Amino acid sequence: MSERVQDLYEENGFEELLERASRNAANNWEASFVADMKSRYAKFGRRMYLSEVQQATFENIAGYY
Repeated sequence: MSERVQDLYEENGFEELLERASRNAANNWEASFVADMKSRYAKFGRRMYLSEVQQATFENIAGYY
């Protein structure tokens, strides 16, 4: 199931995680995944949907856990 960023994160929480994930990306795949997240966020903002798998992957790269 997918949920909107606005329902998952505080006002600036997703943006902070984007920055952390950008710094933490350990390989080309992770960097590409984060770049895709940034691009989608730029287009849809806090209305952007994330699947559970995307959220877990993103938070793992960002070191959220």
